[in-house]
Amino acid sequence: MLTDLLKGISDYLKAFELINKLRLWKYVFIVGVLSILLGIGLLYSGYFLLDTFSASLERLYPFEWGKEYLAIAIKYLGLAILFLTGIFFYKYLIFIIFVPFLGPLSEKIEEHLTGRKAGYSFLNVTRLIKDIFRGLRISMRLIYKEMLWLILLFFLGLFPPFTPFIPFLAFIIQSFYAGYGNFDWALERFYNVRGRISFVSQNRSLTLGNGISFMILLSIPIVGFFLAPVLSVGAATVSVIEKLKKENLLD
Repeated sequence: MLTDLLKGISDYLKAFELINKLRLWKYVFIVGVLSILLGIGLLYSGYFLLDTFSASLERLYPFEWGKEYLAIAIKYLGLAILFLTGIFFYKYLIFIIFVPFLGPLSEKIEEHLTGRKAGYSFLNVTRLIKDIFRGLRISMRLIYKEMLWLILLFFLGLFPPFTPFIPFLAFIIQSFYAGYGNFDWALERFYNVRGRISFVSQNRSLTLGNGISFMILLSIPIVGFFLAPVLSVGAATVSVIEKLKKENLLD
């Protein structure tokens, strides 16, 4: 378990080396700029909603006493919710928006590791549309599953003995589903939906290691958003290919 967890993390270094070796920096630059713009867009939208939300809550408080402390508490609570919600939607939007770039990057890394031609083409509009809908389907499925867990944690957090552990557990859940989505870029070329679910279920620690690194990267302003999408998908591709080779499922 720990070995797979550490491998999921260390494969980010392998992905970085392969991106440099295969000269895939154009994908890094294009996706990185789009990722930063997406992050800014979500942040701006979130701040607008946060101001509206905070003002509404403050108006509901009928007393003058303690109103300034309530405003501070609402502000910090709102910022925490803003961050978690922003990351939640960000990691699913990249599965859809960045398909034209992350798909080829994953396949080029696979070609290098396997010696087999993947044959991705930007001119293949049918393939592109298919991948966009695949990203939409995987996003909706993972959103549903992750939301169920987060709702359960919310109610669990209402009981004081569990409250201190909720942020850590929420981070683990978000990390796991982020890794799940990253793995899907490579897995969809080898398995159907049921097979992909089975692979992730059998390699939870590997998936979690990838997702933890992704979440930590996103905590780094600007640079994290620039590098996180390409490195996470690249690392996931490395993890999948090496795991399939290890189990003699791939030549």
